[in-house]
Amino acid sequence: MTPALWVLAALGAVAIAAWAYGTREERVSGRSGPAAIRAAAVFLILGGLALPALRGSGVGPPQRVVLLDVSRSMSLPVRAGDPAAPSRLDSALALLPSFAPDRLYLFGDNPASARLDSLASLGAGHGASRLEPALQAARLGGADSVRVLTDGDVTDRAAAVEAAEGLGLGVREIRVAVPTPRVGLAALRAPERARAGDTVRVTLEFRSGGEGGELPDSVSLQVELDGEVVASARAPRPAPGRTGRAELAFVPRNDDGEASWRRYEAVLADPADPFDASSRVGAWVEVSEAAAGAVLVSTVPDWEARFLVPALDRLVLGGARGYLRLSDGRFLEMGATPRIVEESRVRAAVTGSRLLAVQAAPGEMPPWLDAALGAHPRTLFFTEGTGDVPGVGARMTGPLPGEWYPTAPVPASPSSALLAETDLDLLPPVRELYAVEPPGRWSVMNANRNRRGEGRPLLTAGEDGARRWAVSAASDWWRWSLRGGEARRVYEGVFSGIVGWLVEDAAPRLASLVRSPAVGRPAVWAIRPGSTDLSIRLLDAEGAEVWSESAADPPPEVIGPALPAGLYEAVLTATGPDGPVELRRPLEVAADPAEFLPGPVADPLAIDAQPAPRPPMDVRPPRPVWPFLLAVLLLCGEWVWRHRIGLR
Repeated sequence: MTPALWVLAALGAVAIAAWAYGTREERVSGRSGPAAIRAAAVFLILGGLALPALRGSGVGPPQRVVLLDVSRSMSLPVRAGDPAAPSRLDSALALLPSFAPDRLYLFGDNPASARLDSLASLGAGHGASRLEPALQAARLGGADSVRVLTDGDVTDRAAAVEAAEGLGLGVREIRVAVPTPRVGLAALRAPERARAGDTVRVTLEFRSGGEGGELPDSVSLQVELDGEVVASARAPRPAPGRTGRAELAFVPRNDDGEASWRRYEAVLADPADPFDASSRVGAWVEVSEAAAGAVLVSTVPDWEARFLVPALDRLVLGGARGYLRLSDGRFLEMGATPRIVEESRVRAAVTGSRLLAVQAAPGEMPPWLDAALGAHPRTLFFTEGTGDVPGVGARMTGPLPGEWYPTAPVPASPSSALLAETDLDLLPPVRELYAVEPPGRWSVMNANRNRRGEGRPLLTAGEDGARRWAVSAASDWWRWSLRGGEARRVYEGVFSGIVGWLVEDAAPRLASLVRSPAVGRPAVWAIRPGSTDLSIRLLDAEGAEVWSESAADPPPEVIGPALPAGLYEAVLTATGPDGPVELRRPLEVAADPAEFLPGPVADPLAIDAQPAPRPPMDVRPPRPVWPFLLAVLLLCGEWVWRHRIGLR
C-alpha cells in the first residue's frame, strides 16, 4: 500500500470510532479510551492484508535445491580396492552442507522431500535411480535449477535430460564415485524342472561397463552347486552398457531317486567384480527322475520316434524323452543309453510333461494312455489306425486310397512362416493318409491325391480354452527328415511351428512361476487349466505362514504378495484332472540386481536453466495473520473497558 492509502485507512478508522462514540453512545466520562481502542482495531482490519508477515511460509521459490541419490548402488565404496573408502552415500552427505540447500529431495524409486536434520539414519535402499520424477517434483516446487548428488548410475538418464530441457530446469550433476571398469552378472535363466541324467542348458546374462583401466576381451563363467563347479565357459566381453549371453550345460545327478529342489549359482570367475556386488546369481531347479519337457509314447515299431524325439528335444524347454512299448507292460526308453523301464515310470513321465506326443492306433492304446491323452493340456497325436482320438472330439477314418502329395499354398498356421520359401513339389508322397472328421480349427499342411482334386489335411490342430492339440493324419514324416535337403527343411519347419504353438504358455504341473519374485515385485503363478479348490501358502524360514490365498475356481494367473528379502517355501494344493495334487517349492526373494550392474559412463549432466512456457506454480507472498488476531484482542479489551465505565 502507498503512504496515502495508509493515511486514508488511519483517518477512516478514527472517523468510524468518533462516529460510534460521539453519536451512538451515552456521554459518560472515560469514553475516549475505548474509542481509541476501537480506532486501532479498525485500522488493523483495514490494513491487515498489506502488513508484513512475521516470518516466511517457506513456499517461496527456493534458491538452492539439491537432489540426493539414495539408490542401493550408493551403498558401494567410492573407490574400488580401498577398504577404508567411505560409501558413496556417506561421501554425498559430507558434501551436502557445502551447498547450503534450502530444499532437499531424495530420489530412487520415487522422490521424497527431506530435511537436513533428518539424515542421520538415512540409508541407500531404493532399487532404482530414477531422476526424472525428482526433476518434476523440484520444478513443481518452484526451483529453476538443481544440483544432483549421485554416483552416476542413473536409471533414466535420457528421460531425465528430456524432462529437464522441457521444463527449462537447470541441472548440475556432481558425482561422488570413481568410475570403475567391471563386469556384472544380470540373470541366470534355467528350466524349472530337469531330469536326472539329462543335459541341462542354462543361459547366463552379464553386462560390462565403467571406464579407466583395462578389462580382458573375454569373461570366465561358472555354474556351481553347493560350492562344486558343475559347468564352466568363457564368453566374449560385451561393449560397455551392452548385455552378453553365454550358454552353459551340465548333467544333474539324483542319487537318492527322490525329486529335490537345488539352487544352482552362476559365478563370475574372471575378471572379478571389485565391489563383489554382482558376481553371483542363482536359480532353483527341481531335479527328478520324471521328464520335464516333452514325452513321446509309441505303441508302433517304426522310425517315427527315432526322428521326432531329437526334434522335440531341441524345441521344448526341458528336453524330450521317448518310450517304445514292448510287451508285458514294459517300455524301451530311448536315449544315448537305451534301457527297459516299467510302465509306472512312463506314466510318471507323462504326468509331469509339458507336451505329450503319442503314436498309436486310437482304439489300441492302454487305458492309462487313453486317459492321459484325453486329460493332458497339450497333445500331439500320430495316428496308426482308425477310431476316436481321446480329448480331441475327432474320428480317424480310412486309410484313403492313392498317393497323396503335399500341395501349395501352405495354409496360415504357426508353421506357415517357416514354410514360406520351401518347394513342396520336391517332397515324396505320403504312403498312408487317414481322414480327420471333423477337421481341426486349422490345417498346417494339406495334400491331394495324385496332385489333383480336393486337398486333405496332413496335420490339423485346434484348441479348447487353455487346451491345445494337434493330430497328424499321416505317420511317415520321418521319411522327409531322412531324405535331407528341402524335405528336411519342410520337416523342421512343420514341427518347429506346431510344437512351439503347443507348448506356448503350457503349465504341465499344478503351478509354475511366470515371474520370479524380487524385493518390491510379487511372484506371478501360472495355474494349470482344470484345477479347482486351489490353495497357496507361503511359509518363512521358521515355518510361520506369511501369506495365503485360496480359490474354488482359480484364474489362469495368481499374483502373490510383495515380500521382503529372504527364503520362503510355497505350498500349493488343488484338485487337478487326475485328482488331488500338492506342490512344494522354495521361493527366494532377493533384491533386483539391476541397480548394481555396470553401465556406460556418460558425461555428467550440465543443463542451463531456460524460461519455461508457463511457470510451474504461482508463488505469492504469505498472508499475515497477526493483525487480525491483535484486532480481536483489542475489541475484547474495548468490551471490558466499556463495561467498567457503564456502557453496554
